[in-house]
Amino acid sequence: MANETQFHLEDAIIPTLFGNNVLNLSTKTNRFVQSGIETPNPSLGGQLLLPGETITLPFTNDLEGDPEAWTDTSDISVSGLTTGVQKAFRMRQAKAFGYTDIAQLVSVSDPANAIASRFANWWARVDQRTLLSVLKGVFANTDIATAKLYDDSSNEFSASGFLAAISRLGDLQDQTFNKIAVHSAVYAEMKKQQMIDTVQPAGAVTPFGTYNGMTIVVDDDLPLENGVATSYIFGNGSVGYSVVSPANGVEIEREARKDGGRTNIINRRVSTTHVLGTSVAKDFAPAGQTVIQSELELGTTWASVVDPRNIKVVAYKAKIDPMFVPAAPASK
Repeated sequence: MANETQFHLEDAIIPTLFGNNVLNLSTKTNRFVQSGIETPNPSLGGQLLLPGETITLPFTNDLEGDPEAWTDTSDISVSGLTTGVQKAFRMRQAKAFGYTDIAQLVSVSDPANAIASRFANWWARVDQRTLLSVLKGVFANTDIATAKLYDDSSNEFSASGFLAAISRLGDLQDQTFNKIAVHSAVYAEMKKQQMIDTVQPAGAVTPFGTYNGMTIVVDDDLPLENGVATSYIFGNGSVGYSVVSPANGVEIEREARKDGGRTNIINRRVSTTHVLGTSVAKDFAPAGQTVIQSELELGTTWASVVDPRNIKVVAYKAKIDPMFVPAAPASK
């Protein structure tokens, strides 16, 4: 029966189609992409399969300087444009899930179909954790944190604290922000303080919450440590995102002798998640062949290369009432 199942599995999964389907479904189930916080970026995506560890995004700075006195006794001096580059990570990632012939025989559900149908959701969760790791590292950078973080950890979460965080964008604050990502404990705190407006768009199945016109995205992977929560406020297009499936992105492997017979579904991909306006630090080098999550979380991994106002993300840290903190899940 195991060999028969393997035959049908190979017939059912056409690697190229399966890989593209996983990419599409993982994007559709990524709440940060669907909310507009992460924006698929063609400039990033077009470089993902090129050689090297980083992607280069050149930019031209705005015109600067003061006007000169216009006279017929001196020439008008000519100023030049200044340019720079942002560097984003090119992350090579792989994952394999497998099942044994015995599991296929005795399992109530079909392990092969379960793995195939859930791979996309698994990648969506990976992408969400990657975004939060990038944000943790970006805001651990001293220069960026000084300009973009409102750390009110000694005080209770409040509407005034949120507004103080938004004010980090100066005179652009009312033109930029439109999304808020919060932990569920923060969301409960916002409800207690009557900060949330409920909106029921025409044709929508369920209403959603907004604050000061900004859509709220709730995710319990957001930081909540020692009673202090970190919330992030975004402008659209503030985070670039792209993912592609390379050659041999999906393979089915049969190990006839392993564990009495095992079948593996292997998925490889290349992705990037980048806070626009930041850059990989010039002196950063990954410990291995490609950057890993723990390295993304280090402030020394990142640098600010533009006017901080053009980094359209700010962070707000504050205490949360313990009554709103969900209990830790039991061990699996």
